[in-house]
Amino acid sequence: RRSSDLVMEKQTRNVFGIIHIGTVNMTLKVIAYSSLDDMEIIENVSREVKYGETVFQRHHVSFQSLNEICQVLLGFRQLLCDYDVKDVRVLSTTVISEADNLISVLDQIHIRTGFDVEVIHMTKEIYYKFFGLYYNVLKGKFNFADKAVMLLDITSGGVGLTCWKSDRLLFQQNIHIGSLRILENFTEKQRDELTFPTAVREYIYGTLYPLWKGVQQYDIKYIVLSGRGANLVARLMGKTSENGLFLITPDELRQFVYSFHGVTPFKLMKRFGLSQNLANVIMPTILLYYELLRIVDIDMLVVMPTTFTEGYTMYYVAEKTHNDYMAHVQGLLLDMMRRLAKKYLSDSIHSARIEEYCNVLFQALYQFIGLDYSYNYLLRLAAIFHETGKFINIRKHNLCTYNLIRETDLFGLADDEKEILAAVLYYAFDGTLQEASPVYHSLTPRQKVITAKLTAIFRLADSLDKSHLGKISAIRAELREDEIVVHYTADADISLERWTYLKMAVDFAEVFGISTKLVKG
Repeated sequence: RRSSDLVMEKQTRNVFGIIHIGTVNMTLKVIAYSSLDDMEIIENVSREVKYGETVFQRHHVSFQSLNEICQVLLGFRQLLCDYDVKDVRVLSTTVISEADNLISVLDQIHIRTGFDVEVIHMTKEIYYKFFGLYYNVLKGKFNFADKAVMLLDITSGGVGLTCWKSDRLLFQQNIHIGSLRILENFTEKQRDELTFPTAVREYIYGTLYPLWKGVQQYDIKYIVLSGRGANLVARLMGKTSENGLFLITPDELRQFVYSFHGVTPFKLMKRFGLSQNLANVIMPTILLYYELLRIVDIDMLVVMPTTFTEGYTMYYVAEKTHNDYMAHVQGLLLDMMRRLAKKYLSDSIHSARIEEYCNVLFQALYQFIGLDYSYNYLLRLAAIFHETGKFINIRKHNLCTYNLIRETDLFGLADDEKEILAAVLYYAFDGTLQEASPVYHSLTPRQKVITAKLTAIFRLADSLDKSHLGKISAIRAELREDEIVVHYTADADISLERWTYLKMAVDFAEVFGISTKLVKG
């Protein structure tokens, strides 16, 4: 099904290409879609690569490694031309993102292949996987019977633990202890020692030790494994797929590990004919699974086929087609973030009011102020977290909140989004956005514009409950030609809120070029 078939496909479907520069493989998929439930892979090509562990150990992409990447990309480019695919996303995960010469590598790839590479960091990588996998869960791919379920997602650079029960996220934690990151702690000589498997297992246990109590409190009954590594382990165990899933009992995995008398990459290569590159990734993965089973008493391991590229594709299609599932996942995340903020004894009732006010103002404004709708999510997060720093130091709470956000993994947020959120929270309380400020200076020009706009909206929303007394019971906003009018409902005297609003309206007018007024009724 080449060009002529694709022309017919395009009449009813959109087509896009996705390339993933991974640690073990580089893959290309060409996908036709009209909705989340109507996606078809037209082309799927995978190339096993050699650069992965070398780049990982040295945190540097050598000339040889760059050549290998570019050669594969040029081959993919030709295939995309054959299909006449114009919409292409090129993604790189852990292996390149941590290279000390990242900027030069991205520039060279662009010059030599014409591709712009989007670097996906671990938190976002695990989020995309969850996004795709959870959609299949909601569709009834497997019945978890309202038991607590944990997705254990192992990448080359990290491990993500995402737990849910009855359509509610319980917790999410990411740790920098992926399959190759474990191996980089041991030399080639140490890997040949008889005690190597025990040392790896103890290293995993010691590194993840702080998490165990948190994991145990949720009474998890199912662990979901996903991606290529999990599927390969299931096949190595001789499991056969049931409706695209592999089911593994804890005892079956334990017996598989015991059968090696110490799992090593060499034994995996010898028994299954794996390449050294693949064996180096699979060996720590198996031991991570095994270690978790020693801690958590579960009923079943469920291996689901969702890969990172599939998860990203589903996110991309959901966003393009404005699928309701986007809002559903956002709701899960916001609910989890509210519970996280409560740990810092923030005023959740006040935060909920500000979140609602932010939402109302943004809905009225976003189409006219040059912001994507997705930034409403950052604004709502700002409302949820804006007082968390007071738990640490009430005098310097804006700085404490800023540092807290920057150093916390917020599920689904990329690093650049987190920088914007942290900056909004730093300036939320009347700080001046100017180059002299180190916080403002650290932002890119694009981040500065977004920060200024979100901060202006946030300050306006926050002023409406300055007393924390909830005197305003509801607001609605309407955008007229050169002003936004905010109508409020209140029985009590709101002098403090009105005066604060007038003060914040000055900055708002400067940022957006429109005035605003507060009107009763």
